[in-house]
Amino acid sequence: MHTSRRSLMAGLMAATFFTSPSLAATAGPDVEVLAFLAIRPLTGQTAASVTKRAEALLALSTKLKIALEARKGPATVAGDFAAFDTLVMVLGDGSNDMYLLSQTATDKAVRDAAEAVLPKLSDLGTSISLSRPIYDRLSAIPQKGLDAKTLFTLQKVLTNYKLAGVDKDAATRAKVTKLQTEITEIGIKFGANIRDDKGDLTFKPEDLKGLPQDYLDAHKPGADGLIHVTYDYPDIFPLMDFADVRATRKKAVTGFANRGYPANEAVLKSLLEKRYELATTLGYPDYATLITADKMIGSPQRAAQFLDDVNVAAKPAADADYAELLAFAKTVDPSITTLERYDNSYMSNKLRIQKYAVDAEAVRQYFTYDKTRKGIFGLISDLFGAEFKPWATPVWDKSVTAWELHDKGGALIGRFYLDMHPRDGKYNHAAQFPIRTGVKGKQTPIGALICNFPATGPMDHEDAETFLHEFGHLIHSLYSGHTQYANQSMGNLQWDFIEAPSQLLEEWTWDYDTLKTFASNPKGEPIPKALVDKMNAGRRFGEPGKWKRQLGLAAVSLNFYNRKPDFDLSQMYNSQIARYSNFPPMQGTHDYAGFGHLDGYSAIYYTYVWSKAIALDLFTQFKAQGMRNPAVAMKYRKLILEPGGSQDANVLIQNFLGRPLSLEAFKAELQKK
Repeated sequence: MHTSRRSLMAGLMAATFFTSPSLAATAGPDVEVLAFLAIRPLTGQTAASVTKRAEALLALSTKLKIALEARKGPATVAGDFAAFDTLVMVLGDGSNDMYLLSQTATDKAVRDAAEAVLPKLSDLGTSISLSRPIYDRLSAIPQKGLDAKTLFTLQKVLTNYKLAGVDKDAATRAKVTKLQTEITEIGIKFGANIRDDKGDLTFKPEDLKGLPQDYLDAHKPGADGLIHVTYDYPDIFPLMDFADVRATRKKAVTGFANRGYPANEAVLKSLLEKRYELATTLGYPDYATLITADKMIGSPQRAAQFLDDVNVAAKPAADADYAELLAFAKTVDPSITTLERYDNSYMSNKLRIQKYAVDAEAVRQYFTYDKTRKGIFGLISDLFGAEFKPWATPVWDKSVTAWELHDKGGALIGRFYLDMHPRDGKYNHAAQFPIRTGVKGKQTPIGALICNFPATGPMDHEDAETFLHEFGHLIHSLYSGHTQYANQSMGNLQWDFIEAPSQLLEEWTWDYDTLKTFASNPKGEPIPKALVDKMNAGRRFGEPGKWKRQLGLAAVSLNFYNRKPDFDLSQMYNSQIARYSNFPPMQGTHDYAGFGHLDGYSAIYYTYVWSKAIALDLFTQFKAQGMRNPAVAMKYRKLILEPGGSQDANVLIQNFLGRPLSLEAFKAELQKK
C-alpha cells in the first residue's frame, strides 16, 4: 500500500512527504517554516511535549493562513501561490509527524497524545480548504504565461478547492467543516481498533503440524501448554500457508478476518454515513462520485465498468485454476467438496510442489530480512545510479535504521527510516509514511517504511515482494522531492496512479539476475536458477484468481460508498466478494471491520487493480529492452518518478511509452495459462 492514510489536507495539497532544509536561499516566512520543520519530534517525546509541539504547529500554520488571507494588491505566483505552498507544507509535514508518532511511538501515552491532536490539525486543514479569501487570491493569479507545470499545479489546486466546497455559502461551509472533523475522528478510531486488536489464538502443538521448524522454534507452548499466536503477519501468514490441519487454517483465517469486530461495526457505519452526508451537502449524489471526480478513472460508473472488464478477462483462467485446485485438494483431503478461503494458500502451495516442484517452505530458506534489504538497495543502485549510506540520526526504537539515498558519488536525494518488525502498539500493516516534503533548494525529502517482517530467520518470498513494493513508494517520494513547489510532490499525483510504480518494481522479485545477488540459503549458496525458473512457472497459477479477489474488495469499496449507507454491512460485503471471487465469503467473519482501506482509500480501492494495469503497461519497455537496462531505468526515473505530481498521470505515461495507456498487457497476463 502507499501510505496508511492520506495527508490530513488531502484533496487540497500534495500529500506532503518528507527534512534537512537548507536555509541559505530562503527569506521571510520560509525561514521560520523550515526552522520549525528542521525539528523532527519522532524521538524522546512525552505526551506533554507532543501536545506542545502540536500547539506550536497550529499557531504557526494559523499565522501563515491569516497572512495569506490578508494579502492585497495584484495576485501572483511568486507571492500568493508561494505563500499558499508554504502554508500547506508546514501544516502537512507537521501533521505527518503527529500521525507517524501515533502509529510508531513506543510509549502508549505518546501515541495517544499524538492521535488526540490529529482532529485539530484536520480542522485547520479543512478551514484552509474552505477559505474563500485564499481561494479568491489563488484564482486571481493570471494564468497566461505560466510554465506548464506551474499552470497544471495551480489549476489542480483550484479544482480541489471547488471539490472541497469553497464556493458554497457560509452555512454549508460550516457544515462541511463539522463533517470533516467527525470523519477524521471516526477514521482514527476505525484504524486504532484494527491496530490494537492483536489477537490471541491458541493451539495445541499437534495443531501446528506442517509448520516450518523455524516457526515452531519461535512459538513454544506457554505455561498452559498451548501455543499463543497473534495477528501479526509473521505469526498468522505461515499458518495459512503451511498448516496441515484444516481446522487450524480455518481458525487462523477466521480470527484474522474478524480483526476490529465487533468494535468497528458501528464505527464503519458512522464513517459511511458521514461521508455520504458530506457528499450530498456538496451537491454530489454519493461519496464515490465526489472522490473519483479528480481521479484518472473519472467516475464510479467507469470504475465499476473497469472492474467488470477485468473480470471478463480473468474469469476463464481463474475458473480453470480453481477447478484444478479443487481436484487436487480432493486427493489431499477427500472430505473437501468445496474450497474455502482458508484452503487457497495451503493447497496452492501443495499443488505447486507437485506440478512445478516449487515449495514455499523451500523457497523461504533463501530469504531473510537483512539479505532482502541489502538486495533491494543493490537493485535500486543498479537501476537508478543510487548509493545508500547510513544516516546518523536518532531513531524511536532500537530496531529502526536510518539511511540516506544519494546519486552515486554525488548529490543527496533523500533520507528515510526503516521500521520493519512487529512490536506492541505499532501500526500492523505495511506502508510508506510521509515525513517531509522535498522542495528544491528548501527541504530534502524524508520518508519512512513501517512494516512487519520477521526480524530473524527465514521469511516468505511474498514478504520480499511486499518489501520491494513499499520501497517503490519510498523512492518515488524521494526522487520526486525536488520540484519547485510542495504541491508538485508525488502525493499530488492522481491517486489511482500512485500504486503503479510500486507494482512495477514487484516484477524484479521474480527475476533470477536480481534474486541471485542476495537470495541465499543458510550455507551461503545462492538461489538456484532452476528454482527461480520453477517459481516463475508456478507464479501464474492462481494469479487470475488473486486479482478476482482484488476485484471483489474493490467492489466492496465502491459499493459501500456509491449509495446511501442504509444497507447491512455484512450482506453487502459478502455479496460483492461472491460476485467476483472464486472463494465464497466465510460464515462468521466480518472482514470489513479490519479492512483499513475503507477509511484511507474509501471508494477507490480499485486503484490497486487500475495501477497494476498501468504497471504492466510500463513494464513492456523493460521487457523489450532489458530488466536491468540502465538507460531504460534512468528514462523511467526521469519521466515517471521525478516529475511527481507536477504533470497529469496520463502525460507521464505518454512521455515514457510514447503512446497512451493500454490495458492489453494486464489482460494478456490474466489470460495466461
